[in-house]
Amino acid sequence: MAVADPPQTVRFCLSLATVPASVPEARRSVRAELAARGLDADHPLTDTVLLVVSELVTNTVRHAAPRSPRTTLQLDFAPDELAIRVHDRHPHCPQRPEVPHQDGSGGWGLSLVHELAALAGGGTETLADPDGGGKTMVVRLPLG
Repeated sequence: MAVADPPQTVRFCLSLATVPASVPEARRSVRAELAARGLDADHPLTDTVLLVVSELVTNTVRHAAPRSPRTTLQLDFAPDELAIRVHDRHPHCPQRPEVPHQDGSGGWGLSLVHELAALAGGGTETLADPDGGGKTMVVRLPLG
């Protein structure tokens, strides 16, 4: 009896300076990569993916830049799931606030990311680097 090969994951990886100009650069690059994989502007997940990428890269610019001059954006395309990963070298691992900060100082972006993932049937997690010196924000979205 033949055994099927395990499904393959296709990775797209982009290293970005942790500066404001990297947010639109990330969106443009991800939009092109999504289109190359058949997720064009009309695909139901395209806007969600672009907004998640914008929010996570913006968070690295706003909160991690002093300790992390670069951030890494990675998309992992599996047959049934897209994982969006944004890594920086700032040790703080943020948790979703119950409500965004009422003083307007933040919390909206991470809440939005969690809500978008949930609405799409996916989820989020924060993974600390083994050395404790950074983290990866992961958003998993179903592709089917």
